[in-house]
Amino acid sequence: MVWWHWLLIILGIFLISLPISMWYIKVAPRKPSNEGDWVSDNAKTASVTVEGRIVKIKNVRDFTWRSSKDHDVKWNEEEYHLDELVGLYYIVEYIHKFRALAHTMVTFEFKNDRFLTCSFEVRRKKGQKFHPWTGLWRSFTLIQIWATEHDLLWLRTNLRKNETYLFPCATLPEKREAMLLQLCKRTNQLSEKPEFYHTLAKSCTTSLIREANIVTPGKIPFSLGEIMPGYSIKPAIKFGVVQDLGGYEKTKELSRIDQLASKLNSQKDYSKAIRKNLEGNFSHPK
Repeated sequence: MVWWHWLLIILGIFLISLPISMWYIKVAPRKPSNEGDWVSDNAKTASVTVEGRIVKIKNVRDFTWRSSKDHDVKWNEEEYHLDELVGLYYIVEYIHKFRALAHTMVTFEFKNDRFLTCSFEVRRKKGQKFHPWTGLWRSFTLIQIWATEHDLLWLRTNLRKNETYLFPCATLPEKREAMLLQLCKRTNQLSEKPEFYHTLAKSCTTSLIREANIVTPGKIPFSLGEIMPGYSIKPAIKFGVVQDLGGYEKTKELSRIDQLASKLNSQKDYSKAIRKNLEGNFSHPK
């Protein structure tokens, strides 16, 4: 073998070993933590206690937003009765011109127009900005936020002005109750033992799918929408996660909420207003 063959082999080994070495030297030693100088909307982690049919959640976020950086801080301790749980919604917020990129959440509807939203997100320290690339390298702790719907969605529809959809789920009462309890269990797990966010393996959507498949094993098979949430709507209809309101395009048309939200001047009555197009076009499974 001539000398330059050996040179190519050595160069190839170097190029392969360099990123592996960098992983073990720079990335692997990092540890997730719930301690840090967090931005205000990530400042507190939630915890849950369940007493019989009552779910008590500490640190439910209920901010009043004037701009994406100007808001009134408010964290509540709330109680929810499982017998008053009447519905579940799947939310998709497009965050980039590249339609594969989206943020997903779920909202639980209770009697008396109470709406509780759950969102898995990156927990940012002051000065940090999220990017899908940095989300691959143990750069962010995973946080599970519980908040009023008008907090989490007003920020997205009216301030960031992102295209956003609210899809009624096709979930039976016992399954949506089980989903709520499973998400509460996950809340306590992350509160007690923090984990890293990962753009592909432990994101907003993969986290929701993980919990859904614990409730109903195999309910949501792997699809492109799991790692590219902007493409998750069609699989969600196909797998019977969200209700089919007359085909893909009609379902999207009725479920779009940012255009309705843009007509509002405040967060008051937000949840009722964004459901205007859905009224009379669906009912929660009973």
